[in-house]
Amino acid sequence: MKPKSIRFDRRGEKRAAVRSVVLNTLLQLLTVGALLQLRTMGPPDWLGGLMLILAIADLVTVPFTFAALWQRVREIEKGELDEARKY
Repeated sequence: MKPKSIRFDRRGEKRAAVRSVVLNTLLQLLTVGALLQLRTMGPPDWLGGLMLILAIADLVTVPFTFAALWQRVREIEKGELDEARKY
């Protein structure tokens, strides 16, 4: 019975990891949209440029977030967290 409960626990951990990455990505995209919308309201040139740089920097992190998710899911599948809990 123990392996089955561990499998369900891993499934829940995977869901939680995916859910957090999806939520984080949606919030990042919302922030980018807000920055670009504010940029259209005619702020000073330096502020518009700063908003553009911040929006691009926010978008650059999205692929790395999914790479970290992929690594986390692999760790969960391998049971590394279960092994670490033994100590």
